[in-house]
Amino acid sequence: MKKHLRRRNFFRTIFGVFSLSGIMFTFQACYGPPQDFGLDVLIQGKVVSGITLTGIPDILVNIPYTGQNTVTASDGSFSLYAERLPSYSIIVSDNDGDKNGIYQAKDTLVNLPETNDLIDLQIVLN
Repeated sequence: MKKHLRRRNFFRTIFGVFSLSGIMFTFQACYGPPQDFGLDVLIQGKVVSGITLTGIPDILVNIPYTGQNTVTASDGSFSLYAERLPSYSIIVSDNDGDKNGIYQAKDTLVNLPETNDLIDLQIVLN
């Protein structure tokens, strides 16, 4: 009888592991990071103060009409992926009010060469 219970528990364990693996695979396939085989462009850089030339945290970096935006880190750096386009309008604005000082918003247009998958920017705010 013990042998039968051990065997049944063994098969339950194996079945449970494969069931969990299947659920995890399905979740990753449906909700995991988008995989579009290299069609995205990495836009990264740093937002700095025009006076001190140090990074500014909590600045909103937005690419309009794409739904892509991010907030700068404590050193002013940012990175985000966007769909490949010939050019990008990038809007940088201070969204934290008086916390880090008040900075004027900036709108810039960046062109992307066809052979490039990376845009590296340094944006200076006054």
